[in-house]
Amino acid sequence: MGMHGNAIRRVMVGTDRSETADQAVHWAARFADRYDAELFVVQVVAPQYPSTTEFGAAEQTRAATANNDLAHFARQVAGERGHALVVLDADPALAIVRAVEQEAIDVLVVGNFGMAGRKEFLLGNIPNRISHSAHCTVIIVNTLRSTDAPVSDSVRAHRSKGD
Repeated sequence: MGMHGNAIRRVMVGTDRSETADQAVHWAARFADRYDAELFVVQVVAPQYPSTTEFGAAEQTRAATANNDLAHFARQVAGERGHALVVLDADPALAIVRAVEQEAIDVLVVGNFGMAGRKEFLLGNIPNRISHSAHCTVIIVNTLRSTDAPVSDSVRAHRSKGD
């Protein structure tokens, strides 16, 4: 069977709507498309205020707006099969794991760069924590732009020798 058959029906991908994180969304959309799977795009927004305060209420409104933007984006990349989920949570890893369970996700896609924590994202362990806690297949997509890669200088130097 491998990954074919009925194994993949629901794919989820996390983004913070940065350019690098959205690379993972596009990757996940192509992946979901290949399996005719539903695509859930999830964005975790860290709350700044308790929900009971007026600031908290304004934040809920902002989250609703973010949800509309994300829904539009999800439909752009995945058409009818695209769904959006904006979650207010201080712990992105835990929030994503909960969303995975809530939506009965088969495959979770995370970028290793461009989410909360930026450069520390991979080592600072969000994908790490997710892959240990999520009861589904986790695919970590390398979304490092070459400009952000520590090897970029040596790579450029190597290329220029051929000129």
